[in-house]
Amino acid sequence: MSKVKIEGNASGTGTLTISAPNTDTDRTLTLPDGAGEILTDASTLSSSNLSGALPAIDGSALTGITSGKILQIVEGTSTTETTTTSTSPVTANLSASITPSSTSSDILVMVTMQAYTYGSDSGTRGYYYLYRDDTSIWQRWFGVYISGTKYTPDDLSFSYLDSPSSTSSISYNMRMKSENTSTTTTSQYFGLQGQMLLLEIAGE
Repeated sequence: MSKVKIEGNASGTGTLTISAPNTDTDRTLTLPDGAGEILTDASTLSSSNLSGALPAIDGSALTGITSGKILQIVEGTSTTETTTTSTSPVTANLSASITPSSTSSDILVMVTMQAYTYGSDSGTRGYYYLYRDDTSIWQRWFGVYISGTKYTPDDLSFSYLDSPSSTSSISYNMRMKSENTSTTTTSQYFGLQGQMLLLEIAGE
């Protein structure tokens, strides 16, 4: 029959106490057949000794990753239907602001909104822009139908990766314009919600 021996340390002066839990159930602790140390919350463990399924990891606690982590997410929404016949960009009433934590961070801008244009001149267009503060960084146009009473709404969905190189507050905002004053350009058609997501991504 094998035995269990508790051996003291000749250099130590403290007393090691093994305490039993407050339980009414008989339990058996089976020791491993191998040399080693008991792990505590102060112990370290080599990754080469890990096996089996690991628990879910909280991304905010990750270390050693220098780029690619999502540091923060900001959302902006709007249900304000806005129309214009202006030939210069005006607000589309959809925006969000973010303050990057580092100048090396990228900002992934994701936009989904309902938009349409209509007018009486064949071939004219409505234009939609993404601005960083007062600088245009992305644009798209929609063609116009020939009838002034016929229009077709469309999903305007896109993503844009921006590198602002700033730690100041930045406003990303949608703007729009018409090619001529006989064309109407619209955002948040019939009050359908537009959404803008800003994701700060850690850079190198």
